[in-house]
Amino acid sequence: MKHIKSNLNRSWASALGLVLCAVSVAHAQAPQPQPPVFRMPPPTPNDTLKSVEVMPDRHVRFRIWAPDATTVKLQAEGLEATPDITPDLVMKAMGGVAMTKGDKGIWEATIGPIEPGVYRYNFVVDGVSTTDPRNPLTSQSLNQSRSVYEVPGAPFLEYRNDVLHGAISSVYYYSKATNGLRRMHVYTPPGYENGTSRLPVLYLLHGGGDTDDSWSTVGRAGAILDNLIAAHKAVPMIIIMPAGHVSREFHFAPGVRMGHDAFNEDLVSVVLPYIDSHYRTVADRDHRALAGLSMGGLQTLNISLDNSADFGWIGVFSSGWFPDNLKEEEDTDIAQFKASGKPFHLYWVGAGKYDIALKNSDATVALLNKAGIQTEVHKSGGFHAWNNWRDYLDIFTQKLFK
Repeated sequence: MKHIKSNLNRSWASALGLVLCAVSVAHAQAPQPQPPVFRMPPPTPNDTLKSVEVMPDRHVRFRIWAPDATTVKLQAEGLEATPDITPDLVMKAMGGVAMTKGDKGIWEATIGPIEPGVYRYNFVVDGVSTTDPRNPLTSQSLNQSRSVYEVPGAPFLEYRNDVLHGAISSVYYYSKATNGLRRMHVYTPPGYENGTSRLPVLYLLHGGGDTDDSWSTVGRAGAILDNLIAAHKAVPMIIIMPAGHVSREFHFAPGVRMGHDAFNEDLVSVVLPYIDSHYRTVADRDHRALAGLSMGGLQTLNISLDNSADFGWIGVFSSGWFPDNLKEEEDTDIAQFKASGKPFHLYWVGAGKYDIALKNSDATVALLNKAGIQTEVHKSGGFHAWNNWRDYLDIFTQKLFK
């Protein structure tokens, strides 16, 4: 009986083995799913396109591959820096230069000659504004980014191989003045990380529609200070570049004048103590400067007069109070300064001869002088544009803390 059971067990085992073998063979013969094969996309003219090219004669050629577009325009800064160019030509360039379509779907336009410097641009493809997809260099504005190009030949703003360079950091902080998280850019001079000395501070404000990124990118504040410090033309200093807008909307609440919103409180009550507690600063007015361009210039005017105990050195670039506000400013900010303000070491005001803020600037200087604030006025050529503001920063910082 045991012999019969043993034979049955062996028969079942053999049968089971045959079944498993058959299943295994069937599984092996069934088609197996294959992983997807990566294939490079077909080549296009965009793969090797040089989108920005500066010619030896300082004309600049722009290209973009947009084979299906019907219209493409170039909106570029640069012509405003050309000596004695007319305002009409500048406005025409800002409105957009029509680009010409070539055989391979590459659109092209050339402008110039362009003075050495750093400038922003974008393309408008069938009515839609876009950065240059072949250029990774950008500068942030309040609600957009723009591409950046550089025409060599302005050593004072170039990142040079023969000088040491500082560092620029993006710093986030909570502001009780705006009840939210905010960002600023901070420049520390070469050698700061390994140093022990305390340094003076320049608070540098951007214009309307820009951000705390603007002075460090298109404004080249870091390179300008690196070069001045290397040449012993400026003392080593920390530069704080805060965000001048308190929202993503470029407007002011009813009854709030430009230069009088929550940013003023943010700068004085939040940013100043933050910087003095996180960096090696000399925390007094004699070692603290405030400067700004356009909207930032208005902020500088009002903050400096209301808080003269905090800032001893002032720079106003391409800015001034609006005519309708002059009487109100005289009765408020200037009156407050006259009652309790401290005298400034320097009150520097600069504007260009084609600047849209020139009349405002002149009227503001007259009002400041009337109040007993002695101003140093710098009249330049040019427009309400970055080439002037970089020059002003170069001039102004050489005068500080000496």
